[in-house]
Amino acid sequence: MTLEHRIKTIGDAIQLLARRLSSQGFVFDRPDDVFPGPESNAAQSIARVEREVGKVPLSIKLFWQFVGSVDFCGFHPEWHGCDSPDALVVFPPSIAIHELEEFLSDKEERLRHAFPYLIPIGPDDLHKMNVSGGMWYNVSVPAVADDPPLNDEWHQTTFVAYLEEAVRWAGFPGLCNCEGHSWPVEELTMVIRSGES
Repeated sequence: MTLEHRIKTIGDAIQLLARRLSSQGFVFDRPDDVFPGPESNAAQSIARVEREVGKVPLSIKLFWQFVGSVDFCGFHPEWHGCDSPDALVVFPPSIAIHELEEFLSDKEERLRHAFPYLIPIGPDDLHKMNVSGGMWYNVSVPAVADDPPLNDEWHQTTFVAYLEEAVRWAGFPGLCNCEGHSWPVEELTMVIRSGES
């Protein structure tokens, strides 16, 4: 399976999960950011990062161009048993541009202190629960691989592998650490039947 096909499959699954979570009564923190689709200027944002810093990893480009962004932060009043479900969040390219502006405004000092430009992917699992945590999940630029390591994320895997793991857990990969939780993962992730929407 090509990287593009994997990303499109992940995007379809995220869209389905967003619908199913909503229909189950999940309360999203930022409803407008759940699955807004690609930003209209995604290609220009990618070009700007590449011009200023270096090559953006292919998997990130594909995600921004075909999927866009996702924010599953929120809660369900009847689902319990996991204090840190690590809701799936992938920032849109506009956040990468905001971080780029921050980097460029203080480039020499940041490089002197070994803090290069990184593409922000999403908050860490604690920040997603509005608790002070660590560095946001990120990927390095210039690209080290088409599907690069997702830095500062506890699975210690690649960006696409993390997305696939998140989809397996209905958008909440932290549930794998919560035995006895009441989240209906199997129901949320069941294979779409013919004609089901």
